[in-house]
Amino acid sequence: MNPLLWPEYSVLLGVLACLAAVMALGTKRSAEYPVSIVALVASAVFTVHGWSGHQSPVALYGQTVIIDNFSVAVDGLVILAAAASILLGWNERRSGTDFPALVLLAALGMMVLGAANSFLVLFLGIELLSLPLYILAASPGTSASGEAGLKYLLLGAFSSGILLFGLALLYGGSGTMIFTAIGPAHTIAPLVAAGSALTLVGLIFKLGVVPFHMWVPDVYEGSSMPVAHFMAFGTKVGAAAILMRFLFFGFYLSPGVWGPLIGYLGVLTMIVGNLMALPQNDLKRLLAYSGIGNAGYLLIGLASHNVTGAEAMLFYLLPYGFAVMGAFAVVTMVAGERSSISVKDLAGLSSRSPALSAFFVVAMLSLAGIPLTGGFVGKFYLLQAALFANQPGLAVGLVLATLVGMGAYLRPLLASFGHPAQSLEPIVWPWGGALVLAVATLGTIGLGVYPAPIVQIVSHSANFFWLH
Repeated sequence: MNPLLWPEYSVLLGVLACLAAVMALGTKRSAEYPVSIVALVASAVFTVHGWSGHQSPVALYGQTVIIDNFSVAVDGLVILAAAASILLGWNERRSGTDFPALVLLAALGMMVLGAANSFLVLFLGIELLSLPLYILAASPGTSASGEAGLKYLLLGAFSSGILLFGLALLYGGSGTMIFTAIGPAHTIAPLVAAGSALTLVGLIFKLGVVPFHMWVPDVYEGSSMPVAHFMAFGTKVGAAAILMRFLFFGFYLSPGVWGPLIGYLGVLTMIVGNLMALPQNDLKRLLAYSGIGNAGYLLIGLASHNVTGAEAMLFYLLPYGFAVMGAFAVVTMVAGERSSISVKDLAGLSSRSPALSAFFVVAMLSLAGIPLTGGFVGKFYLLQAALFANQPGLAVGLVLATLVGMGAYLRPLLASFGHPAQSLEPIVWPWGGALVLAVATLGTIGLGVYPAPIVQIVSHSANFFWLH
């Protein structure tokens, strides 16, 4: 066992331990939840231990896997997303005993994507991420969850087929499966162009980029709250990581070919996602369209094709993740035994639970990009990257999309300060949800007030010096 891969080994051992706990103790006891948290804590310890601001990349298994500061940073984000989802699902009766093992398995796929340097590992990570999510989407067992799982399975399988066909063309046109070995002097241009286009389609489907976004709100709506949270945060991390690996490592010499396409898709995704979020009444659908808009923000860092853009893209995943954690924690607590709630159900939240309402305000303001929150700092770095790349169109699109998004996020905030139509029961604070909410709120405010430590970590993680 290579010691550099202990974060991944810990998660894999956690999956096996969860399965063993279910088989040994049955379904009436929930030992798999603490076991999964222990596995994630162990993985986090190894991740922190393996971090070094000046660590040189290490290639493993014939250069198919690269362990560097970038992969370590991705591991940390994935661990945060998985831990938050398991804590939210701990007191969720609809989350079965298989929930922790499936979350860990999907998290392992996301971590694999962060270290991938070959077509084979890319596809392995995508499938390892996707297959557990298909099951999790349908896991509540309702008609809505069954429809969500089936829709996600069919569209996901279709996108995987496109991705695999693209990778086959890339291999045929370049003669190699290694990202860093792809060179324009030894490639068949038509095959590489077609393969790159198909591969990008398969990858941006996972990110929920327009026009490959229609599955996102339906799947979120039918899934349970913890699963929808994991898709909103964790899947974004995995998809963004592999896009950066694939384009910045494999096609860094041809940004003029894919850069404009990514930029146009980013602006379109930002605007469409935020516009579609405006009329939504179901909060899970609202957060789904918010996730689509935020996928567009991430593409701004990719399209900038500079070091600042890479750092901004990696940095933005953390404040977005904190905001999503806070929003889903509040929605989960307010919903109680219900599978979802509407904006109207937030009426009177400020009087029912002033503390919960304050936490919800912080999460929504961060998603809207209001100053003194992590979301504002993240959007500012993306705007800076677009301007440094001399692409004012991206900057204008980001600002316009942010202004449109404010309307979508202010609607639930205004509803929470309204008067309820009837007397409502007190809101129960499960300890797992309360812990997630506390971490999310402290992280959101901390990044908004003093982002320097995270900026320094990101600068060492995404310092792809070969970018202009």
